[in-house]
Amino acid sequence: MKTLSGLHHVGIVVEDIEASAQWYAEHLGFERLYGFSRPGVQAVFLGLGALRLEFFQNENAAPMADERRRPETNLRIGGINHFAIEVADLDATLQALTARGVAVVFPPRDVPNSGGSRYAFIHDNEQMLIELF
Repeated sequence: MKTLSGLHHVGIVVEDIEASAQWYAEHLGFERLYGFSRPGVQAVFLGLGALRLEFFQNENAAPMADERRRPETNLRIGGINHFAIEVADLDATLQALTARGVAVVFPPRDVPNSGGSRYAFIHDNEQMLIELF
């Protein structure tokens, strides 16, 4: 379809929207773009270059399933299970993040048949998986 031009944003339900917005700003460099609310729901858009994230805090949301927190069990659940952020230097990025207390939950690995691509996973403040590629 020629009218599609790219991924606009990823929507993420969080337990604490302000804590998540602050974590993504402090650890990954995202900026708050704007927010809005509806009855029972708060939302905020964050941006980093062309990447946009939309966080939702819904008073009726169920907590994230524990299986979603671990790479080895996350792939057993249908649906979108993570998002990936492209980085210029995976090792340097991981070193900077771990110096700020961010846990690496899946150490760097090579992507098979990719010509040298590598990836790793970290957790955000709510233990959601983020891939660094």
